Amino acid sequence: MKSPGDVKSIILFIVIAVAFTVVTGIMLSKKRKTYKKLHQRYLLHLLRLIVITMCLAEILAVMNPNMDIRRMFLQGSALLVAIVGFAAQPAISDIVCGFLISIHKPFDIGDRIVIEGQEPGIVEDITLRHIVIRIYDDLRIIVPNSELNGKILTNTSYGMPDRRGIHLQYSVSYDTDVQKAMDIIRDCVVESPYTLSVENNGIVEDSGPVYFLKFAESALLLDTTIWVTKNTNSYTAITDINLRVNNAFRENGIEIPYNYVNVVEYEGSKEEIDERTASEKKKTLPSKRYHRTNTVKIPASAAHAGEAIKVAERYALRQRLDENSKMQLEIMCEEALGVVGAIVENVKTDFWIEGSGLKYRIHVRFDASVGSDEYKKLLNLSSTGKNEAIQGFSGKIWEVMTTGLSKKENYEWSMNEGGVNQKDLGESILTSMASDIKVSIDRERVEFIVVKSAKG
Repeated sequence: MKSPGDVKSIILFIVIAVAFTVVTGIMLSKKRKTYKKLHQRYLLHLLRLIVITMCLAEILAVMNPNMDIRRMFLQGSALLVAIVGFAAQPAISDIVCGFLISIHKPFDIGDRIVIEGQEPGIVEDITLRHIVIRIYDDLRIIVPNSELNGKILTNTSYGMPDRRGIHLQYSVSYDTDVQKAMDIIRDCVVESPYTLSVENNGIVEDSGPVYFLKFAESALLLDTTIWVTKNTNSYTAITDINLRVNNAFRENGIEIPYNYVNVVEYEGSKEEIDERTASEKKKTLPSKRYHRTNTVKIPASAAHAGEAIKVAERYALRQRLDENSKMQLEIMCEEALGVVGAIVENVKTDFWIEGSGLKYRIHVRFDASVGSDEYKKLLNLSSTGKNEAIQGFSGKIWEVMTTGLSKKENYEWSMNEGGVNQKDLGESILTSMASDIKVSIDRERVEFIVVKSAKG
């Protein structure tokens, strides 16, 4: 029978172990951004293991005072040491290799890496045993630390905290005008809304160079590297540029080499033909697939509303919207640009639409960094404390924007939030047609977003 003091000691060590596990779990949570460095996350996992092991050892010592834990570990039988050592060899190897990785840091959390024999992906986490890598469609690859430590690794984000690189390769036939093909690839990279500019020999360029590096067996290989922000989905950017390059090659008569196969066409049975007909009918329904238009620079004024409508027409065609939905989209695009123009007249905006045929978002974004003309216009209050020139719904949105700019951190506002009285917004075409209206503000940009859902 243990004394009350021994029971208290056991409870105390259990509480310490559980509390430390919970605290480190919170610190390692994805919602917290404090511990996002590779070595920090690994050391927290290691510290958790050490504390739990020490608590268990102390509990065993309290339960059996005659058992010397330290002597048992130091003077254990050779057979026991051999058995434990052999069984724990992979785990120990993973822990040691994880420690070496966290110290030398060949990559960090958020880096895009390519491991020999694996899909490229984003480093999401490190534990004592393995690395977690996120690939397309949010699938995860779990790579043991010991295996990773012995493989060749390419880090396309090394030393660059705000961007990551993606290598692309294209093949063209031997009779291709190579310089023309290189220019087309580079133009497609520039046109993509996901890519960033690069600095080369002190000169800022709109894209990186395209290289002609190899004569393959039946093709010429052209290589380039694109750069995207760390928040951009790499596979989305790759798909967007590949589609552009494929279409541009076709339009310019550039052949992509492939093996030729003679095919005998089989029309199929009546059941198969009926099935194909039904499938084709389904294609007339609104698309459920995500699409984003190009980002277009449009001044926020009624004179340039036609440019926004053209973007809406292309989106409606791509997402198979019916005439009524297409008309609503065009009206909302025109109105969204008009609201921003009423607040900051003729401001240069980034305009795009993204979403599916069932739910989409219209984005109107403009610069509002401190000291800019737009920033001064937004905060240019009259002596009464209100901008008397802006009335109705636009005036309410202006108040939201000025409130957001006065904050020291990023600001988000939604028409559908619980604290928003929609009657105070006044009557407008946008409030009657849109499912939601949002304003997003950081320290440099203001973004006006109109959300439309098929259900509202």
